[in-house]
Amino acid sequence: MERYEPETHDGTLSLVGDGDRVEVGSLDDVVAAVGGATYTIEYDERQRKQPWLDTDDGRLDVDVRDAVTSLKHTPELVDELRDHDLSTERYGLPERTVVFADRFVDILERQGREHE
Repeated sequence: MERYEPETHDGTLSLVGDGDRVEVGSLDDVVAAVGGATYTIEYDERQRKQPWLDTDDGRLDVDVRDAVTSLKHTPELVDELRDHDLSTERYGLPERTVVFADRFVDILERQGREHE
């Protein structure tokens, strides 16, 4: 499956794949929409026993700037982002930027949930 790579240019985050580019918004606005420069994922007791999870308190801090500029995304997410305008404001930020931040948080939160 084709994945869209994040790219930043002059402080603007875009998702780029196979000759296609979708602007997400400014990196600062993405960080603001996520809630800050660090996002904390919390794990329950059972999940803390996983060998790959190196945390005593069940919390894993994610550097938002690093993660949004390195995590690849699906064409489905990119299509969803196209449905939202960069000029329409939501919470004082471009709507597309907020939708991207919401989906990014969803991805992070799935890392802390048990698989059903």
